[in-house]
Amino acid sequence: MTDQPTRGRGRPRRTEADAEIVEAARTLLREGGYRALGLDEVARRAGTAKTSIYRRWPSKAALAAEIIRREVPSPADVPDRESAERAFEELMNGPFGGVVASLIGEAQESDETRAIIVALIEPYRRGFASGETAGAILGSILFRRLLGE
Repeated sequence: MTDQPTRGRGRPRRTEADAEIVEAARTLLREGGYRALGLDEVARRAGTAKTSIYRRWPSKAALAAEIIRREVPSPADVPDRESAERAFEELMNGPFGGVVASLIGEAQESDETRAIIVALIEPYRRGFASGETAGAILGSILFRRLLGE
């Protein structure tokens, strides 16, 4: 018997592939929004196989949410309600606001995307003192975004 570690089947993962995939997807999202985010094109630009993307993110929505989490400031340590409102405004109306709106639309027909969007928005909701207040404020900001006001 040998003490050599056993390797999984197939080629080992390239460590730089994660960054290349994220950068390719980020560029596509900035160029054309959620509709422009085609996983075939992400794979081509990242110089990897589409299966490499699916090993890391189970769907286009999951990859988009990962980029939003990386690009939009986290509301984790907001000191007050006003800061929480500003953080959510940035999420909804910042550079990736249209992507968030597209995910919300897709969530109406996809349980997976619904879970992704709930997980994306939940940290913002926690920034408010009461659930009722959070719902009212978040709803107001969300409707302004979706209606283009």
